[in-house]
Amino acid sequence: MNNKPKIAFIQFPGSNTENETIATIERNNMVAVPHFWNNPFSQLRACDGYIILGGFSYEDRSRSGIIASLDPIMEEVKKAIVLGKPVLGICNGAQILVESGIVPGNESFGTIASLTQNKRVQNGQIVGTGYFNTWCHIKPNQKSRSAFIDKNNGGVLSVPLAHAEGRFMMSKKLSSIIKENNLATYRYCTESGELTSDFPTNPNGSVDNVAALGNLPGNAMAIMPHPERTIGGGGDAVFKAMHKYIVQKGAYSYRALKYAAEKITVSPFEKSPTTKEIIISTIIADNEASSVEKCVQKLGADTTVKRYVHFEIEADKNMDLKDVYKTNVLFNPSKEFMVNLDNTNKTKRFLVREKENIEGRRIKEILQKRFGFDKIKNIQKSVVWEISSKKNQLEKDVDLIINSHILSNPISQVCHEY
Repeated sequence: MNNKPKIAFIQFPGSNTENETIATIERNNMVAVPHFWNNPFSQLRACDGYIILGGFSYEDRSRSGIIASLDPIMEEVKKAIVLGKPVLGICNGAQILVESGIVPGNESFGTIASLTQNKRVQNGQIVGTGYFNTWCHIKPNQKSRSAFIDKNNGGVLSVPLAHAEGRFMMSKKLSSIIKENNLATYRYCTESGELTSDFPTNPNGSVDNVAALGNLPGNAMAIMPHPERTIGGGGDAVFKAMHKYIVQKGAYSYRALKYAAEKITVSPFEKSPTTKEIIISTIIADNEASSVEKCVQKLGADTTVKRYVHFEIEADKNMDLKDVYKTNVLFNPSKEFMVNLDNTNKTKRFLVREKENIEGRRIKEILQKRFGFDKIKNIQKSVVWEISSKKNQLEKDVDLIINSHILSNPISQVCHEY
């Protein structure tokens, strides 16, 4: 009889790294069990622990991890968390755990943290943004009560990372609670274990160098680097600890943080009188809007969804923006075109903007440095979501959609009625 712990690795459309995960599970004396998001939950319940794979679930549409976090299987994962099963989310799996509220885990499984756009910082200056891959060093927090820390191995781990939205972001109040309860399970460090907040030690600008975050009872962890992509002395310590946690079957009692999730407040959008608005639509089918539409329909909203890209540009009054449009930096005329939006009682629109406007700043720097448009003072990039109800229940559907967080994360983004 095979008494090895069975670990289900959960796959969504777009997940990857399954081969590395299988090899790592088996190398650490456990049995790898593939489980797709739409398989019967009875198969999942028969396993001793879960790993949510990395990759690009639902092609990261709307934002990384959000659509998968609203899938029915995540309600089953929450039940397993309460029962004490270990759940590890790697990279995109980490994003799913954070968006679902499992990590760091308050009493309502509300979304209280964010994994947002990378921001590489040196000496207070942003030196890079966007996707980044490298090998990094992470240090376990030996004070943490975590199923994924080997108490016999307190050394620095060398692991790879590859992501565009891996920066942990949270309120100062929550950050203090995280420190108090030792929920930052792994932190980015130097090879010798020193903690410095600058790039390259901190590869994405994550608050307090957090590379992995756990929940209060210690059986869930969201980790952005890829411990499954190492052999031997690297990330195996994470999986050895997981194996030990399952085999020892220690006493378990689920606990949650007493921390209320921020409600999404939707205020009217107010354009600055000194800026020019540009709204972009697609010539081709918008798969991102289609995926969001299907997701909210499964949640119970009988709506259609459209998406537009929105730019708010501040420049000198005498500057002709037509020359800016011709650069194709703001949009690709082969696939996209500028539109004007008419007001209608049958739709509601919401403008979602990153609080730090990293992408807008990047575009501004391209136009200034590569094309010489030094009269551009600022560019804000946003997304406008248009919700149309198929029935006379627009307000009800909008309320459901807004509170699902599929359009915006309350920690890293702001939402306006447009």
